[in-house]
Amino acid sequence: MARIAVYGGAFNPPHLAHVFTVAALLSRADVDAVWVLPAYGHVFGKQMAPFEDRLRLLRLTFEGFAGAPVVISDFEGRRQGVSRTYDTLDALEAEHPEHVFMWVMGADNITESHRWHRFDDLVARWPVIVFGRPGHEAALERAAETSWCRPGPAMPDVSSTALRRALAAGGPEATLRWLPPQIRAEAEALYRPLITPPAIGPVAILGAGRAGLAMDTALKAAGVEVPVIWNRSPRLAATHTGPLAEAILALSRVPIWLLSVSDEAIPAVAASAAAAWRDLGAPPGVALHCAGRLGAEALAPLSALGWAAGSVHPVQTLHGAVGAVEALEGAHCAVEGERAALGAARALVEAWSGHAVELPPGGKAAWHAAAVLAGNGIGALSAAGVALLTSLGLDEAEARAVLAPLQRGTVEAMARGSVAEGLTGPVPRGDVAAISAHVAAISAQRPEWAPLYRALVSGMVAAMGDALDEAVREALLASL
Repeated sequence: MARIAVYGGAFNPPHLAHVFTVAALLSRADVDAVWVLPAYGHVFGKQMAPFEDRLRLLRLTFEGFAGAPVVISDFEGRRQGVSRTYDTLDALEAEHPEHVFMWVMGADNITESHRWHRFDDLVARWPVIVFGRPGHEAALERAAETSWCRPGPAMPDVSSTALRRALAAGGPEATLRWLPPQIRAEAEALYRPLITPPAIGPVAILGAGRAGLAMDTALKAAGVEVPVIWNRSPRLAATHTGPLAEAILALSRVPIWLLSVSDEAIPAVAASAAAAWRDLGAPPGVALHCAGRLGAEALAPLSALGWAAGSVHPVQTLHGAVGAVEALEGAHCAVEGERAALGAARALVEAWSGHAVELPPGGKAAWHAAAVLAGNGIGALSAAGVALLTSLGLDEAEARAVLAPLQRGTVEAMARGSVAEGLTGPVPRGDVAAISAHVAAISAQRPEWAPLYRALVSGMVAAMGDALDEAVREALLASL
């Protein structure tokens, strides 16, 4: 049986790091051949060049591998639809029972494995060759301790996203050199009409924490000029550090300010910036902050001087410069504030290829609460589930492994349909006996979590709406 390393991805466009990966795979003793599979549709809905164009660019990219066991496959094009790794491998195995398949991925995908369809089932069935990615060394180290991971070397720090930006903007040349020479002309013709360089900037960023550095990285990758980053502490040599008043002269020449300091610091930083700027005689611009719960009112000191105030808040976990371009691409971002501020906020979101969601005045707290409930709230639910399982003798790691696939499946089902359609278990079945037994068990084993369970069952009953019979609804609530 031939051992096939399946290297899937968007390849939008292919680049020399992909060539490096295939060459490294061919050098491995546990790989007999490499199949390169471009995805037909992106699982997270990101825009890609047409499948046939990407397939043609891949074949040109690997034309120098003639005679090597490398196949550029149109398998996903024949299946069409969204490409999910588990389903792809399952279909390949059914079509080619004579082969043994392995999946190939970068370590950055390990940190996003919670978003993958049936990831735990995938690694239980097929080994995975994991290549290192800059900034994700710890993820590779953790994966290397598992039975399914076969570690590989680190890949170069280049992404297709950065290449698309460079193709759209006509540079920088240092990025464009990652395009294989034989596809450069076709890639320029293919991608330049697809992406329009952002008509915004320059932007000054006040605060070089994880959010500030992420937005700086993503905006620069999109061709937006970010000439000034101010940071109170001197931990970053590339920033203006120290008192804000000392950096205000440079800031005064930039028409858009983005405050990415902590929520509590925003009013004070806005006041300091307004006081230092007042005597310069420069025209006012647009001031935005990226806090989740606060609106334009947090920038009142600048508003009083004629600045258009607003905010932009991505619903995404940001880790500074590492993975920033990919994290912000496709992220939904709240925008609100005065008209000019709204326009600037939308332009920033469009620059990093996110989705702007305009909120009504006073809507930020509800927006932030929704993100906390649906995102951070999973942590509390996981803690409760883990606590109950450890009370039965499971260790914490095993308890998390038991619950994680169920959580992923529920989130995926809700993403495909309504909340009610994604709910399973005793509430949609109207199983009053199960609910009563759960309340008794939690009260006995981990009573501190019983109020949370009761509140969640009430919430699930409400989420089911008319799908539940009124009598069943009342019986479920009475069982609490």
